[in-house]
Amino acid sequence: MFNSKIKISLRSKLMLMSISVLIIPYIGFEYIKQTETYLRSELEKSLAYISTAVASGLDNEPSFFRTSFSEEKDALYVHKLNNHLIEIDGYISDWRSYLKWSRSFESISLTNKDNFRLFLSEDRQYYNILLQVEDDQLIYRTPGSNEINGDHIVLVYRDKYARLKKIYISPITSGVVYPFSIQEFFNEYTLIKEKKEKPLTNLKSFIQETNKGFNIEVKIPLDMIGDNLGFVFNDYDIRNGAKNVIRTFAIEPNKIVRSSKDIIDKIPDHIDKVGKRIWILDKHGLVLASTGSLKQKLKENVFNILYTFLLPPAYDQFEDDLAGASQLKGVEIESALKGIQKTKWRSSPDNRAVIVSAATPIYFDKEIIGAVVVEETTNNIQFMQRQVLSDFFDEALFTLAFIVFLLLLFASRLSSRLIKLNRDATSAIDEHGKVQGEFTSSSSSDEIGELSRSFSSILKRLDQYHHYLEGMTGRLSHELRTPMTIVKSSLDRMEKESHEDEKKEALNRAKQGLDRLQNLLNRLSEAASIEQALQEGDKQSIILNAFLEQCIDGYRNAFPNQEFDLNTPSDDFEMNIDGELFSQMLDKIISNAVNFSHPDKPILINLIHNLDHATIEIINYGSPLPQNMTDELFNSMVSIPGNRTDAGPHLGLGLFIARLIAEFHGGVISASNLQDQKGVCFSIKI
Repeated sequence: MFNSKIKISLRSKLMLMSISVLIIPYIGFEYIKQTETYLRSELEKSLAYISTAVASGLDNEPSFFRTSFSEEKDALYVHKLNNHLIEIDGYISDWRSYLKWSRSFESISLTNKDNFRLFLSEDRQYYNILLQVEDDQLIYRTPGSNEINGDHIVLVYRDKYARLKKIYISPITSGVVYPFSIQEFFNEYTLIKEKKEKPLTNLKSFIQETNKGFNIEVKIPLDMIGDNLGFVFNDYDIRNGAKNVIRTFAIEPNKIVRSSKDIIDKIPDHIDKVGKRIWILDKHGLVLASTGSLKQKLKENVFNILYTFLLPPAYDQFEDDLAGASQLKGVEIESALKGIQKTKWRSSPDNRAVIVSAATPIYFDKEIIGAVVVEETTNNIQFMQRQVLSDFFDEALFTLAFIVFLLLLFASRLSSRLIKLNRDATSAIDEHGKVQGEFTSSSSSDEIGELSRSFSSILKRLDQYHHYLEGMTGRLSHELRTPMTIVKSSLDRMEKESHEDEKKEALNRAKQGLDRLQNLLNRLSEAASIEQALQEGDKQSIILNAFLEQCIDGYRNAFPNQEFDLNTPSDDFEMNIDGELFSQMLDKIISNAVNFSHPDKPILINLIHNLDHATIEIINYGSPLPQNMTDELFNSMVSIPGNRTDAGPHLGLGLFIARLIAEFHGGVISASNLQDQKGVCFSIKI
């Protein structure tokens, strides 16, 4: 169960409330996450726009897409080596980052499962060729033999003059291999057509055996090869026996395809290529040109570790499975080659990056001849999220700390003021409930200042009440003693007097004393029942002009020795008031005015009204109010002796009751001395 004795300070409550400010960064964080959907959509649109712009620049340019007009799909792609030099030594360590793009060629024989993988690259002035041959038995050529009777590679190519030529690589042992060509000539003496091997000293080649076969590296000058190059592997199982042939081409050597700088130059300069990669493909998906890179350096952030827990991490290093690709495949490329622009999302093999690509078809004479593929990672989105999150959190944390500081400062100030108010209020009243000392109210305009002033007012009224109670005994004793003395003396006189007229006069005096006692009891009863009367009051629409005239006629009859002058406007003014209570309020004020007015001076009653309120002024000419009594006059138990001795008992409740009735009608009652200090004006504004 809740322990009601547990005390939670105001400072602690405000501190707990300040924690709710944490919802601001939470909402911001959720908003940042939701914006990722929008940013991804915009990224797709951006890549689609770029691919469309690049494709538009390549439309109707058939010279760039010669491979698209041939059914030959086995063109050999020449890879760039990114400034990496290859050493011809038979080892593949310096090829390792490129091996995933090597192409595999298999034997068409059902009995022979041998195959080789080919990777063709260029650097500076040379072609670099790697063949990884899987062969269950390597047969070397017999040294000094005029016949090629062992496993060997034939490079078939067309030179720059389109002449078909061949280069033979026939190793006789592991290590350096000397390529050669075969020249045919007619022997004039024997009249027989003969063949002669011609060593090619400008070529380098090396063979290295492996546990599955062997690797062959070849370096060939670029100017030897024209536009076509093919490879044939002649595999012997036994020397001079039948051979199995694995070819990269059927009839004509393969077409050489490389990234074209001319195509890249057609890409508009205004396109932002940072963090983007652009591919130009022929209709077979072969890469004709590529530029750009998906990888970019991300700025470091001191809070990167924190944000990694909140958002997916952004890596500037990841496995790019398409870097250096010679041919692309995918649903977006297939769709583009069918004439439909499409985007695709995929993850890098190491799941450290998300890559989005957009593919757009390229046309010539309304026929599709290729496609443009633009790729980019979501790292920019994630980095942007982190940057926004960083800025937001920095500002949010500073704002939160500042708000908490202000709340603590405010709570401390508020607590100290309430503690002081509690201490002052407690010390202002003694254990008997009597006001002691002076309570200093606050001048602040806020609720605590208002509460302080209310306490001050309550304590003043309480002090007045105590003073009133202290004087009540004497006042009641005085008010009761006079009529009781009159009654007693009248009864004593009746006992002594024998004359009837004298007895009648004594009886009248006794009745006057009893009437005075009755009036005193009525006033006490009236003061006790005023709160209930206000609660049960019923307001009705009453014409105030006629109502005042009726009241004044009654006062003329009640006070025949006092003259009354009423001034009302000519037009009627209607208000919602409780007639009985309103009459009672006027009775108190008029009675007070009569008590203090000179008999030869009239009491003036003025009615002033406008659209939204009415003011009733009651002016009596006589002694002015004592100094500093105008604000206290309408408090309870405040009484000032009047000029007349026949005004009845004075208990200090009449004007207090008048103030309560005025406030019940939504009005304000006040009293002030006339400017010439020859009378008092009571003003009721409703």
